Amino acid sequence: MYIAMNRFKIKLCCEKDFIEIWKNRDSFLSEVLGFKSFNLLQGETTEEYTLISSRAV
Repeated sequence: MYIAMNRFKIKLCCEKDFIEIWKNRDSFLSEVLGFKSFNLLQGETTEEYTLISSRAV
């Protein structure tokens, strides 16, 4: 099993926009042989940004 992860620093007050854009993007992951799942995870918020990670199995 392979896991791919990405981490993004999202400008404060732009988290909802980022999540909406991510949800509505063109994606072909479900067509990739062996694809199991995809998660978008919201992490800590600092004074400058919010961490958001994507994880695909």
